[in-house]
Amino acid sequence: MDSFTLKLALGFLVGGAWVITATIIAERAGTKAGGVIAGLPSAVVVTLFFIGWTQSPQAAADATTLIPASAGVAGFFNVAYAALYPKGFRIALPVALAVWFLFALGLVLTAVETHAASLVTFTLFYLTSVYILEKRLSIPSKGRRPTRYTFGLLLFRGCLGGGIVVFAVTMARISGPLVGGLFSVFPTIMLSTMIINHLTHGPEFATAFVKAITFSGPVNSAVYGLAVRYTYPDLGIVQGSLIAFAISLVSGCIVYSWVRRRTS
Repeated sequence: MDSFTLKLALGFLVGGAWVITATIIAERAGTKAGGVIAGLPSAVVVTLFFIGWTQSPQAAADATTLIPASAGVAGFFNVAYAALYPKGFRIALPVALAVWFLFALGLVLTAVETHAASLVTFTLFYLTSVYILEKRLSIPSKGRRPTRYTFGLLLFRGCLGGGIVVFAVTMARISGPLVGGLFSVFPTIMLSTMIINHLTHGPEFATAFVKAITFSGPVNSAVYGLAVRYTYPDLGIVQGSLIAFAISLVSGCIVYSWVRRRTS
Protein backbone atom coordinates (compact mmCIF):
# COMPACT_ATOMS: atom_id res chain seq x y z
CA MET A 1 0.00 0.00 0.00
CA ASP A 2 1.52 3.32 -1.06
CA SER A 3 1.58 6.32 1.26
CA PHE A 4 -1.30 8.16 -0.43
CA THR A 5 -3.61 5.13 -0.22
CA LEU A 6 -2.67 4.72 3.41
CA LYS A 7 -3.41 8.39 4.00
CA LEU A 8 -6.86 7.97 2.45
CA ALA A 9 -7.56 4.90 4.59
CA LEU A 10 -6.49 6.60 7.81
CA GLY A 11 -8.35 9.77 6.86
CA PHE A 12 -11.51 7.73 6.32
CA LEU A 13 -11.16 5.90 9.64
CA VAL A 14 -10.21 8.96 11.70
CA GLY A 15 -12.84 11.19 10.10
CA GLY A 16 -15.56 8.57 10.45
CA ALA A 17 -14.71 7.79 14.08
CA TRP A 18 -14.60 11.51 14.94
CA VAL A 19 -17.99 12.18 13.42
CA ILE A 20 -19.61 9.19 15.14
CA THR A 21 -18.13 10.18 18.52
CA ALA A 22 -19.06 13.85 18.25
CA THR A 23 -22.65 13.25 17.17
CA ILE A 24 -23.24 10.69 19.93
CA ILE A 25 -21.85 13.04 22.57
CA ALA A 26 -24.05 15.86 21.26
CA GLU A 27 -27.11 13.62 21.51
CA ARG A 28 -26.26 12.45 25.02
CA ALA A 29 -24.81 15.63 26.54
CA GLY A 30 -26.01 18.48 24.32
CA THR A 31 -24.62 20.54 21.48
CA LYS A 32 -22.02 22.37 23.56
CA ALA A 33 -20.11 19.20 24.48
CA GLY A 34 -20.60 17.59 21.07
CA GLY A 35 -19.44 20.66 19.20
CA VAL A 36 -16.30 20.99 21.32
CA ILE A 37 -15.41 17.32 20.75
CA ALA A 38 -16.00 17.65 17.00
CA GLY A 39 -13.76 20.72 17.05
CA LEU A 40 -10.72 18.80 18.28
CA PRO A 41 -8.07 18.27 15.56
CA SER A 42 -8.74 15.28 13.30
CA ALA A 43 -8.11 15.65 9.56
CA VAL A 44 -5.27 18.11 10.19
CA VAL A 45 -3.54 15.48 12.35
CA VAL A 46 -3.50 13.00 9.48
CA THR A 47 -2.47 15.64 6.93
CA LEU A 48 0.51 16.97 8.87
CA PHE A 49 1.60 13.48 9.92
CA PHE A 50 1.78 12.34 6.29
CA ILE A 51 3.61 15.47 5.18
CA GLY A 52 6.15 14.77 7.91
CA TRP A 53 6.37 11.10 6.92
CA THR A 54 6.57 11.44 3.13
CA GLN A 55 8.65 14.62 3.07
CA SER A 56 10.23 15.68 6.37
CA PRO A 57 9.23 16.90 9.84
CA GLN A 58 10.44 20.37 8.89
CA ALA A 59 8.24 20.35 5.77
CA ALA A 60 5.23 19.54 7.96
CA ALA A 61 6.20 22.34 10.35
CA ASP A 62 6.42 24.75 7.42
CA ALA A 63 3.00 23.60 6.21
CA THR A 64 1.40 24.88 9.43
CA THR A 65 1.77 28.50 8.27
CA LEU A 66 -1.68 28.58 6.64
CA ILE A 67 -3.53 26.53 9.28
CA PRO A 68 -4.66 29.38 11.59
CA ALA A 69 -5.96 31.49 8.70
CA SER A 70 -7.77 28.55 7.08
CA ALA A 71 -9.31 27.61 10.43
CA GLY A 72 -10.66 31.13 10.75
CA VAL A 73 -12.14 31.00 7.25
CA ALA A 74 -14.02 27.79 8.14
CA GLY A 75 -15.95 29.75 10.75
CA PHE A 76 -17.62 31.79 8.00
CA PHE A 77 -18.92 28.57 6.45
CA ASN A 78 -20.82 27.94 9.67
CA VAL A 79 -21.97 31.56 10.01
CA ALA A 80 -23.49 31.49 6.53
CA TYR A 81 -25.32 28.23 7.26
CA ALA A 82 -26.62 29.46 10.61
CA ALA A 83 -27.84 32.73 9.10
CA LEU A 84 -29.68 31.02 6.23
CA TYR A 85 -31.07 27.87 7.83
CA PRO A 86 -34.57 29.45 8.28
CA LYS A 87 -34.79 29.50 4.46
CA GLY A 88 -34.25 25.76 4.30
CA PHE A 89 -31.40 23.26 4.18
CA ARG A 90 -31.32 23.20 0.38
CA ILE A 91 -30.53 26.91 0.34
CA ALA A 92 -28.40 27.21 3.46
CA LEU A 93 -25.88 24.46 2.68
CA PRO A 94 -25.00 25.40 -0.94
CA VAL A 95 -24.73 29.08 -0.04
CA ALA A 96 -22.55 28.26 2.98
CA LEU A 97 -20.24 26.23 0.72
CA ALA A 98 -20.13 29.11 -1.77
CA VAL A 99 -19.25 31.57 1.03
CA TRP A 100 -16.48 29.25 2.22
CA PHE A 101 -15.20 28.90 -1.34
CA LEU A 102 -14.97 32.66 -1.85
CA PHE A 103 -13.18 33.29 1.45
CA ALA A 104 -10.86 30.31 0.95
CA LEU A 105 -10.10 31.44 -2.60
CA GLY A 106 -9.20 34.87 -1.28
CA LEU A 107 -6.95 33.24 1.29
CA VAL A 108 -5.17 31.09 -1.31
CA LEU A 109 -4.76 34.00 -3.75
CA THR A 110 -3.47 36.28 -1.00
CA ALA A 111 -0.83 33.65 -0.23
CA VAL A 112 -0.27 34.31 3.46
CA GLU A 113 3.48 33.94 3.83
CA THR A 114 4.13 34.30 7.56
CA HIS A 115 2.70 32.53 10.57
CA ALA A 116 2.16 35.87 12.29
CA ALA A 117 -0.02 37.10 9.42
CA SER A 118 -1.93 33.83 9.52
CA LEU A 119 -2.57 34.26 13.25
CA VAL A 120 -3.81 37.82 12.72
CA THR A 121 -6.16 36.60 9.99
CA PHE A 122 -7.40 33.83 12.27
CA THR A 123 -8.07 36.25 15.12
CA LEU A 124 -10.10 38.63 12.95
CA PHE A 125 -12.16 35.87 11.33
CA TYR A 126 -12.69 33.95 14.56
CA LEU A 127 -13.84 36.92 16.63
CA THR A 128 -16.18 38.02 13.85
CA SER A 129 -17.71 34.54 13.58
CA VAL A 130 -18.20 34.23 17.34
CA TYR A 131 -19.76 37.68 17.57
CA ILE A 132 -22.23 37.02 14.76
CA LEU A 133 -23.28 33.59 16.05
CA GLU A 134 -23.62 34.58 19.69
CA LYS A 135 -24.68 38.24 19.59
CA ARG A 136 -26.35 38.87 16.25
CA LEU A 137 -28.03 35.53 15.47
CA SER A 138 -28.54 34.62 19.16
CA ILE A 139 -28.56 30.87 18.52
CA PRO A 140 -29.42 28.93 21.71
CA SER A 141 -27.65 25.68 22.57
CA LYS A 142 -29.68 22.47 22.68
CA GLY A 143 -29.80 19.70 25.26
CA ARG A 144 -29.63 15.95 24.83
CA ARG A 145 -31.62 14.11 22.19
CA PRO A 146 -32.51 10.47 22.99
CA THR A 147 -31.46 8.39 20.00
CA ARG A 148 -31.66 4.67 19.24
CA TYR A 149 -28.31 3.64 17.81
CA THR A 150 -28.30 0.92 15.20
CA PHE A 151 -25.41 -0.51 13.25
CA GLY A 152 -26.81 1.02 10.08
CA LEU A 153 -27.08 4.49 11.63
CA LEU A 154 -23.51 4.44 12.94
CA LEU A 155 -22.22 3.01 9.66
CA PHE A 156 -23.93 5.81 7.73
CA ARG A 157 -22.41 8.46 9.98
CA GLY A 158 -18.95 6.96 9.77
CA CYS A 159 -19.06 6.53 6.01
CA LEU A 160 -20.35 10.07 5.47
CA GLY A 161 -17.70 11.61 7.71
CA GLY A 162 -14.87 9.47 6.36
CA GLY A 163 -16.07 9.85 2.78
CA ILE A 164 -15.99 13.65 2.91
CA VAL A 165 -12.43 13.52 4.28
CA VAL A 166 -11.38 11.16 1.46
CA PHE A 167 -13.05 13.41 -1.11
CA ALA A 168 -11.24 16.51 0.15
CA VAL A 169 -7.86 14.76 0.35
CA THR A 170 -8.27 13.30 -3.14
CA MET A 171 -9.25 16.64 -4.67
CA ALA A 172 -6.29 18.31 -2.98
CA ARG A 173 -4.03 15.66 -4.52
CA ILE A 174 -5.33 15.48 -8.12
CA SER A 175 -6.29 19.11 -8.70
CA GLY A 176 -4.06 21.95 -9.76
CA PRO A 177 -2.31 24.21 -7.27
CA LEU A 178 -5.27 26.60 -6.87
CA VAL A 179 -8.07 24.04 -6.39
CA GLY A 180 -5.76 21.75 -4.46
CA GLY A 181 -4.96 24.56 -2.08
CA LEU A 182 -8.66 25.18 -1.53
CA PHE A 183 -9.47 21.56 -0.71
CA SER A 184 -6.51 21.29 1.64
CA VAL A 185 -8.44 23.62 3.99
CA PHE A 186 -11.92 22.14 3.34
CA PRO A 187 -14.12 22.02 6.51
CA THR A 188 -14.64 18.25 6.41
CA ILE A 189 -15.81 17.55 9.97
CA MET A 190 -17.95 20.69 10.11
CA LEU A 191 -19.78 19.72 6.92
CA SER A 192 -20.37 16.07 7.82
CA THR A 193 -21.61 16.73 11.36
CA MET A 194 -23.85 19.53 10.06
CA ILE A 195 -25.51 17.18 7.57
CA ILE A 196 -25.93 14.36 10.09
CA ASN A 197 -27.40 16.56 12.81
CA HIS A 198 -29.80 18.17 10.36
CA LEU A 199 -31.03 14.82 9.03
CA THR A 200 -31.35 13.30 12.50
CA HIS A 201 -32.64 16.14 14.67
CA GLY A 202 -33.56 19.03 12.42
CA PRO A 203 -32.15 22.46 11.57
CA GLU A 204 -32.27 24.03 15.04
CA PHE A 205 -30.19 21.27 16.64
CA ALA A 206 -27.79 21.31 13.69
CA THR A 207 -27.37 25.08 13.95
CA ALA A 208 -26.73 24.93 17.71
CA PHE A 209 -24.06 22.29 17.03
CA VAL A 210 -22.60 24.54 14.34
CA LYS A 211 -22.25 27.35 16.85
CA ALA A 212 -20.36 25.18 19.33
CA ILE A 213 -17.99 23.72 16.75
CA THR A 214 -17.29 27.23 15.42
CA PHE A 215 -16.23 28.31 18.90
CA SER A 216 -13.94 25.31 19.40
CA GLY A 217 -12.72 24.00 16.04
CA PRO A 218 -10.72 26.99 14.76
CA VAL A 219 -8.99 27.48 18.13
CA ASN A 220 -8.01 23.84 18.52
CA SER A 221 -6.77 23.54 14.93
CA ALA A 222 -4.68 26.70 15.30
CA VAL A 223 -3.24 25.45 18.60
CA TYR A 224 -2.43 22.04 17.11
CA GLY A 225 -0.70 23.63 14.13
CA LEU A 226 1.30 25.93 16.39
CA ALA A 227 2.40 22.98 18.54
CA VAL A 228 3.41 20.92 15.49
CA ARG A 229 5.42 23.88 14.22
CA TYR A 230 7.74 23.56 17.21
CA THR A 231 7.54 19.87 18.15
CA TYR A 232 8.02 18.15 14.78
CA PRO A 233 11.50 19.52 13.95
CA ASP A 234 12.94 18.60 17.36
CA LEU A 235 10.93 15.53 18.40
CA GLY A 236 9.85 13.88 15.15
CA ILE A 237 6.39 13.13 13.80
CA VAL A 238 5.23 10.51 16.31
CA GLN A 239 6.20 12.17 19.56
CA GLY A 240 5.48 15.59 18.09
CA SER A 241 1.96 14.53 17.09
CA LEU A 242 1.22 13.11 20.55
CA ILE A 243 2.43 16.23 22.34
CA ALA A 244 0.64 18.55 19.90
CA PHE A 245 -2.62 16.65 20.35
CA ALA A 246 -2.25 16.71 24.13
CA ILE A 247 -1.82 20.49 23.97
CA SER A 248 -4.91 20.79 21.78
CA LEU A 249 -6.85 18.72 24.35
CA VAL A 250 -5.94 21.33 26.96
CA SER A 251 -7.16 24.10 24.66
CA GLY A 252 -10.32 22.09 24.05
CA CYS A 253 -11.00 21.87 27.78
CA ILE A 254 -10.47 25.61 28.18
CA VAL A 255 -12.80 26.36 25.27
CA TYR A 256 -15.46 24.00 26.63
CA SER A 257 -15.31 25.67 30.03
CA TRP A 258 -15.81 29.04 28.36
CA VAL A 259 -18.58 27.79 26.07
CA ARG A 260 -20.42 26.09 28.95
CA ARG A 261 -20.33 29.16 31.21
CA ARG A 262 -20.40 32.12 28.85
CA THR A 263 -22.59 31.20 25.88
CA SER A 264 -26.33 30.81 25.53
